[in-house]
Amino acid sequence: MAKSTPQENRRYVDMWALPGAHPSNVEFMQKLTTAESNQFTTHMDAVGTVSEQDNDTDQWKRTHLVGLRTDVWHADKHELDQAVSAIKTQRRKQLKQQIKKTGRLTSKQQQLLESTVDTDGIMSMKSGDVENRRMVLKLFKTSTERVRWCGTIEQITTTEINNSIGSKRSLLTFAVILPRMSMVTQIQQNHRTFRIPSIYTFGFYHNQRMWHLSLKRHWVSIGADFDLAVDGKPLGEIDGRLCSFGSDSYVDIEAHELSNCTQFVDMMTLFAASVGYHKAMRRSLRRRVKSTLGGNSHHHLIEDEELRLRHNGRAAA
Repeated sequence: MAKSTPQENRRYVDMWALPGAHPSNVEFMQKLTTAESNQFTTHMDAVGTVSEQDNDTDQWKRTHLVGLRTDVWHADKHELDQAVSAIKTQRRKQLKQQIKKTGRLTSKQQQLLESTVDTDGIMSMKSGDVENRRMVLKLFKTSTERVRWCGTIEQITTTEINNSIGSKRSLLTFAVILPRMSMVTQIQQNHRTFRIPSIYTFGFYHNQRMWHLSLKRHWVSIGADFDLAVDGKPLGEIDGRLCSFGSDSYVDIEAHELSNCTQFVDMMTLFAASVGYHKAMRRSLRRRVKSTLGGNSHHHLIEDEELRLRHNGRAAA
């Protein structure tokens, strides 16, 4: 089968300053009834739209919605209270086992346990001490009759802590999950001699080969601008717009084998949508690192979804 001629691909990512008040958020929730996958959750808000430019007519058409998982980005106090309660229950069991591995405690041992509990740092935790903010963005195709999931970009906090401790810099890490692709793509911010500008690198497997890509932010720009390169050669750019939220952008990919790959274009769209959250992500990451280095790694909650991304697929069932 002959390959189609590569064409330039251009999208506009419009991220909203006040997502909850935007009328498209109501539209997004109404479209949940036509969802064809389990990628929709009850804790999700529409936070932006994506438009594509037709190469023949130069006309723009809105084609996608961007959704944010609010349950892991905006922490709910009740959920945090439950998490802290679970941590304290587990910690109490550990302290009890340190006194007596099994069986009931004697009255003297019970008094020792209560005294230990009163002075234990973990047992004095409050919901405000817990850091569980994590960015998860999802892209949905909305220009068809049914809403279709096109990909997810999510923050990998465990890798971020490891890299940030080693480099003494706040380095972000993302995992991108795309439909009909067996591999998870990891986008990694790299440590440089100078902290600015940021540079992200990743590998993308397509057409039986691994493509090596980089996103390098400009030293000086009005918005958040990145140059996209593949195997060291220019491939396109993310041209950030100056706006209230600071992450509206054009995603331009030059005519190339990868520009015809819908999953790759969706991945670049998701990264562009995430840029407005990077500053808040780094603040959260600094708090996690500080807690970890202070011996309070239990203050950093790790979601089951994030842990599943670290599972060894070759391990015996």
